[in-house]
Amino acid sequence: MKPIFILHENEEWLVPLRAEFAQRGVEVQEWFLNEDYVAFEKNPQPGVYYNRMSASSHTRGHRFAPELTRMALTWLEHAGDSQVQVVNGTRALYLETCKLSQYAALQKAGIRTPKTRAVVGRSVITKAAEDFAQWPVILKPNRGGKGLGVIKFDDLSALQQFVEGPDYHEPLDGIWLLQAFIQSAAPFITRCEFVGQRFVYAVQVDTTGGFELCPADICAIDDAACPVGESAAAPAKFVISERYHGHSIIGQLETFMRNSGVDIAGIELIEDKYGDVYAYDVNTNTNYNQSAEAAAGGRVTGMGAVADYLIALAR
Repeated sequence: MKPIFILHENEEWLVPLRAEFAQRGVEVQEWFLNEDYVAFEKNPQPGVYYNRMSASSHTRGHRFAPELTRMALTWLEHAGDSQVQVVNGTRALYLETCKLSQYAALQKAGIRTPKTRAVVGRSVITKAAEDFAQWPVILKPNRGGKGLGVIKFDDLSALQQFVEGPDYHEPLDGIWLLQAFIQSAAPFITRCEFVGQRFVYAVQVDTTGGFELCPADICAIDDAACPVGESAAAPAKFVISERYHGHSIIGQLETFMRNSGVDIAGIELIEDKYGDVYAYDVNTNTNYNQSAEAAAGGRVTGMGAVADYLIALAR
């Protein structure tokens, strides 16, 4: 069995994955990619390398982690050795950090995405929205994470007031996405989880509390808007759902993943009042809500599926 390496920048998100490997009696190695170097002149050690880099790394003080990870993945893929296998390689990382590239690849697989304009420059945002002709709109950073920085505007004047006001801040990479707001029939979105380019399960996420939708259990510590250990009196924010089992979009999403070189991902969907389903976010560094999995009987766990997949590749 070849060694397994986990490339990451967030210790907390690795805790449940470590537990799954420990249950299976398998040791893995970790490469923390915040500040390090890539010895491009050397050959990498044989093994399975799983990339868990997130576009939200800057929110944890790891501003250049995706850039360093791109160098590491380039080195690993350049080896061209059958003994070096990369899971969620450079193509997946590219999609993780570029929403417009996600939408292009999703549309190529026949999947609807919201009407979107990419905007660079504070003075251009209002101009980009003038002939948008589909309101309300969402303004969100290209690289945010957990839904951070997503703002809804009902009309052009409200958008202009924000852009010209004191609360305006440039997004990390300078890119804003101006996007049509999809009014869902019910106050939730659905996140479909895939491992090995195959559907695992769908989780329904309550959006009444806002747009911060990180499913990781650690969010309960950091973010009251992303609860995991909900009180008995409160409805669960994350619920495993059968809604998309057998739905045609699952096959389309699996096709998208095969075409895009994405092995593991959580893809967020929203269904409008007409029954049309839109994909609006692809998370190639996906997390799972253990409370939701336990409430569904614990038959399948996302991190368990990831561990099994990586072990099978290593063997």
